[in-house]
This record gives sequence, C-alpha cells and structure tokens, in this order.
Amino acid sequence: MGLADFIRIARGNLTPEELAERDAAARARREQREADAARQVADADAIAARQVALTTERQRHPWRMETAVGIGTVELVCHADTLNRLLIMLDRTTGWRSPTQSEGRVEKLDGHMVRVLLSGQQVSLILFRTNERAANAWAGEAALAKRFYRAFASVVDQVDPDAPAAAALPPVLLGDRVSAPARDDEVPPSNQ
Repeated sequence: MGLADFIRIARGNLTPEELAERDAAARARREQREADAARQVADADAIAARQVALTTERQRHPWRMETAVGIGTVELVCHADTLNRLLIMLDRTTGWRSPTQSEGRVEKLDGHMVRVLLSGQQVSLILFRTNERAANAWAGEAALAKRFYRAFASVVDQVDPDAPAAAALPPVLLGDRVSAPARDDEVPPSNQ
C-alpha cells in the first residue's frame, strides 16, 4: 500500500471490498471481546460458586460433628487396610477409642473387607480428625482423609435430629468397584 492509498483510506474513501473487510474485522474484534467478557464472567461465577460451596461446607462441619454425637451407631464397611489407615489417623485423637473384634464391633467379611460398628461420638471424632488431616497432611493422607470425610458426612447429612422417630442410617461404604468389560470368551451365547 502506497502513500496515496493510505491517504485515501484515512479520508474514508474505501472501495466496497475494503468496507466489507473493515466491517468484518471490526465484527470479529467485537465478537472476540464479547466472548472474552462472557468467559471472564463465567470464570468469576465459577470461582464465586466454589467459594460459596467451601463456606457452606465449613459452616456445616460443626453441625455435622454435633449431629453425629447424637447418633447411636453407624456401620462402616471398608477394606481392612483402609480401616487400619483410619485407625492410625485417629490414634492420637483425644477421646478416641478404637473398636475391637473382641467387643464384637469389628466383623471380617469376604475379600478382606470388614464391617465396623461405630458410636456417634466416634463418628464425630472421625469427622473432626479427617477434616483436620484433609487440610494439613501430605497429599496421600489428605486424599484419604477427604474421602473418609465425604463418606461419613454424606451419612450424617441424612440425619434429622428433630424427627419424631429415628430412621435407620445406611452404612458408610468405602468400596468403589470398577466394572470391566467382558472378554469375548466370557460373553454368553445368544439364543437364536
């Protein structure tokens, strides 16, 4: 583009093709700005929602601990190794007393699984310790603590302390399974 073209364009003497190109470029810039603004609003909304969720969780924690104390018994079903990690995590917690097999509170199941009967006070201490360890432990223990906390919290959240009759609580189950696709030789023959 020469000086004459520059002067012509600066004065606004554009050809129809140049006008269309200028308008398309302006439209593209405007759409990009609008998309960027919408993305920033969505990001800000997501951050605000996470902050509200965290605040709500922090506010629910004391209620969960207090509610758990009022529960008679809660059943925990998990792998024996998982139970051992939980007991190690709780070992130095003031007021904690580990359930024992001799008391009939720990039952061995198939597949190295165990069923443990816990009191409401024990559940409250589990919530306390796992919440603390989730925030202050190394990554592996923090992940385990978060998993324990979520599992126990989901059961405690089902409790209605003001209900006239206590409903049975589901067990705290830590035993996710991955379903694997069947091999070709395991597929049952179809009836044709």
